[in-house]
Formats: sequence, structure tokens, C-alpha cells
Amino acid sequence: MKGKLIIIEGIDGSGTTTQSFLLYKNLKKKFKKVLLTKEPQNKKIINLIKETKDPIADLFFFLADRFLHYKKLKKFLEKGYIVISDRSFPSTYAYQFYYGGLRKIFKEDIIKKLDKISRNNIEPDLVIILDIDPKIAIKRLKNKTKKSKVKKFEKIKILKIVREGYLYYSKKFGWKIMDGEKDILTINKEILEILEKL
Repeated sequence: MKGKLIIIEGIDGSGTTTQSFLLYKNLKKKFKKVLLTKEPQNKKIINLIKETKDPIADLFFFLADRFLHYKKLKKFLEKGYIVISDRSFPSTYAYQFYYGGLRKIFKEDIIKKLDKISRNNIEPDLVIILDIDPKIAIKRLKNKTKKSKVKKFEKIKILKIVREGYLYYSKKFGWKIMDGEKDILTINKEILEILEKL
């Protein structure tokens, strides 16, 4: 791959969308080939995710969405684009596997294999986890004017467990943990400083 894939992650309300957009705006000033994207993508699949209460169904819906998404991303990466994704596969580990109880059903190796297949073995150059107290996240979510696409996870009990999942897998996979409670522009500046070292 010629381009770079940067994924910004965190629990609902952590600021992934805001930081993804700010990063896009900053990079667009310096580079022509910059793409901002997010997951989930497919509207039909999003509607199915909203309706289901089954963690296994959720997993496969998200994987299906990711498979279609990464087919598109591969073309941009091959053309040398810097791709910024607001959420991606780390959400599967934190939400579906760690919180959703799939670790009681599947071995982690199975999830790894399914995930890699869904993204055509494309690995990110950087994964940033915006870490934030779930209580603060809930306050932010209540103040949002736009509702998220999949808001069934926006509960403090859920976000506490999901946060644990992000922190656990960050240590395991080497994802970069950042303080998501800092000022928006401060976080943006720190992300740009990390990118300069890539």
C-alpha cells in the first residue's frame, strides 16, 4: 500500500468524529490526497444493527459492512491517499467481543481471522484511542444535536465495559491511547505531532 490508514477510536462521546474531521481539515491543507470516512457505512446494514439485540448478529453485520468499506479503501490507499477513518475494527474488539460477550462464545483467534478477512488484511498505520470517563461521555452525548447512527450502546454501564475493552486491546495491539478529556484543539495538535513521527 502506498497510502496511510489512520483510525480514530473510543467510546461513544469520546470525540472520534470531531477529531477525525479536524485531522482531515489540517492534512487537506498540506496534501491533495486525503480521505475522511467512517464506520459503519452501509445504510441497510446500519438499520439491521439498530434492530438486532443479538451480539453474534451484530458481529457479522459489522464485519459485512467493513468488508464492503475496505474494498473501497484499498483503491484509495493504492493511489497514495491518507485515509482517516472515524472508527473501524477496534470497535469490534471493544464493543462486540469485549462488551457483547462474544469472548464467552468465540476464541479471540477466530475473531482475529474474521476481522482480517473483512478488511482484506489491510493493517492501519496508526490507531488512536481517545480515552474518556464514561460519565463525561454521557454528558456530551446528551448535549449532542445530532444523534449517532447506532445509539443502543449509549449507556454508562455499557461504556464502562467498552472502555475497559479499548484499554485492554490497546496494550495488546499497541494502539496509541490519548486523553480524550483535554481541550479539542489540544488533542488535535497532539495527534498531528504523532503523525509527524510516522
